[in-house]
Amino acid sequence: MFLDDYTINDIARYLTSQSIPTPRGKTVWSVSTIRSILSNEKYAGNALLQKTYTVDYLTKEVRKNCGELPQYLIEYSHDPIIDPETFNQVQAKIEAQTPYRRKIRGNSPLSNTIVCGVCGGFYGHKVWHNHENTDRYDVWYCNAKYGSSDKCPSPVLREDEIKSAIEVVLRKLGKERTKYTDALWRKTVEVVTVYPGGKLEFRLKSGETASYQL
Repeated sequence: MFLDDYTINDIARYLTSQSIPTPRGKTVWSVSTIRSILSNEKYAGNALLQKTYTVDYLTKEVRKNCGELPQYLIEYSHDPIIDPETFNQVQAKIEAQTPYRRKIRGNSPLSNTIVCGVCGGFYGHKVWHNHENTDRYDVWYCNAKYGSSDKCPSPVLREDEIKSAIEVVLRKLGKERTKYTDALWRKTVEVVTVYPGGKLEFRLKSGETASYQL
């Protein structure tokens, strides 16, 4: 589907509409899950070793390997379910789209990290004003909420709520530094999935997950 010019959002919506469960048994597919599947070398019969590493064996803290340690690709380690040519075409297409995706990310570290748990689309940023136009605040909402006739029912989030949420989540996980900064978000957060009712599901770059209820 990706090579047939379906977007990752399209694929997520299609799988959700077909009631196909996600790898974790959930009913709603996220963009991050689709992207992970498209780039998973295991489906092509290869194995990439040392994707993560243990920072502290006493605390069991595990982080995603972003170049801190060497990685090793073992080719033909098992039978593939995707032929290498198709897999390589997908990787080339992902790589070709990367400059565009970086361009549209914007300056906020929250861009392209907040995903709708209903339709799988990204959350976008908007500035809201009160009725008297004397106060303004930043909000994030699913891009499918106002851009189509079939409005997504996902909640609108205030930016200060999101920033407070990551502080609480990190404290729950025993992290020492809990005060929000843009650098902390970029270093820590892989993706946040937003569900109706104000439930936030954080997946950190360390591989850890945690939920937060607004």
